[in-house]
Amino acid sequence: MQLSSQPKGLFHLIAIQMWEFFSYYGMRSLLILFLTQKLLMSDEHAYALYGAYTSLVYVTPILGGYLADRYLGNYWSVVIGALLMVAGHVVLSIPSNDHITLYTALALIICGYGFFKTNSSCLLGELYKGHESARESGFSISYIGGNIGSALAPIFCGYAASRWGWHVGFALAGIGMLVGLVIFSTGRKNFAHVQKANKVALTRKTAGVSHWLLIIVGVIAAAVGLVFVLKDLLAGYILAVILAFSALQMLRLYRKSDAEDRKKLHSIMYFMIFGTVFWAFDQQGGSSISLFIERNIDTDIFGFHIPTAFFQSVNPVAVIVGGAAVTWLWKVLASRQISVRTLTKLNMGLLLLTAGFSLITLSSKLAMATGHTTFLWLFIGLFLIGVAELFIDPVALSAITRMNPQGATGTVAGIYMLMGGSVANYLAANIAELTATDTPKGDALDLITSAAQYHHVFQSILVVTIVVLVIGLLVNFFNRNQPEFD
Repeated sequence: MQLSSQPKGLFHLIAIQMWEFFSYYGMRSLLILFLTQKLLMSDEHAYALYGAYTSLVYVTPILGGYLADRYLGNYWSVVIGALLMVAGHVVLSIPSNDHITLYTALALIICGYGFFKTNSSCLLGELYKGHESARESGFSISYIGGNIGSALAPIFCGYAASRWGWHVGFALAGIGMLVGLVIFSTGRKNFAHVQKANKVALTRKTAGVSHWLLIIVGVIAAAVGLVFVLKDLLAGYILAVILAFSALQMLRLYRKSDAEDRKKLHSIMYFMIFGTVFWAFDQQGGSSISLFIERNIDTDIFGFHIPTAFFQSVNPVAVIVGGAAVTWLWKVLASRQISVRTLTKLNMGLLLLTAGFSLITLSSKLAMATGHTTFLWLFIGLFLIGVAELFIDPVALSAITRMNPQGATGTVAGIYMLMGGSVANYLAANIAELTATDTPKGDALDLITSAAQYHHVFQSILVVTIVVLVIGLLVNFFNRNQPEFD
């Protein structure tokens, strides 16, 4: 990775992406604990709200991408998204037990995420016009930078929350986003060549109202609407509508396809199902596993108490460390002309997920004896699950872009990410609800009963991962001669 060959705007873009990861994962590491401990929500309500939030942040980028393409350009979309996220974190950092304050903050962050997430990657791509040879290494540097932010966030925000209070932890996440925006803004001249905002389209009028004003009103209306969606837990209905639309898109592609493209679509639909199952289980880390750590894991080491939020750093650290190891592995295999099939890579990811949940299930089993157990087995389990991610999305998306059925890679990749993001997070919340322990307010939590409940769910997840792994191995065997899986 030769930094000297990279475009000058890369540093500024990585800075804002790293701090966006910091703000998102810093806040997320505290959210489920804040809902249950500060706002005293029941486990069921907390999981449902957490799932609604984490699923909606993957829906709004669809609209944000459209506005960027037609009106705002990627640069200003990133700026607007960052400002909305800063505003959301500012609201969230206000010491308050008012649920409406919480819903307002989350709604602003969701809207900001819509403008920011995909458009920051598109802006990165724009930097490499004329620098094609450095494109791959630039995206790798960006990926590492983002994971550094997500690794540091739970540690700093978790410590701040445990030491000075929830609002300080949330404020720190917002400060991180603001720092990223300031650094990004100082490099504006390095983005002079990227697509500008479409002033003609923005000033065009519909029913006598300028489109730029309609966008502002639309964002305000979306934020207000999201407050009610979060308050009444209506995210499932929104997802149902989007899924129905996505299914129609896939059906349209299927009907237009010839026999060869239909085989490719069959493979892609398998990737979608596989990815959804994987991420629904992987995302337990921020919800059910987080509360399991808080309640049933002894996190004291050498007289120091490790805040629960710290464990959210295990995943990104595993991605960084595992990413280096996996990159080395592929390079060694390539040098020996050894090609690993796509399905084999996916099954390697599921094998690591199964191994991770084996250890997490072991932890919950041990906790059933006294109510507490060591964090060692759970820590290793989380690390294995983090490494498993490297064999899922990068592999599936690479295969999808290579297959390119009907020249609709963008549509199909978007639907894949919708399944692995929004749908998986929504399902993850419903799975986490199965671990909920019904404890009357004011009563002490029965830790042994709690551990037994977590064990039952984690063990069920483990059984499902084993079944899916067996199915994956069988599919790999029976399709060993099918080129679309290679």
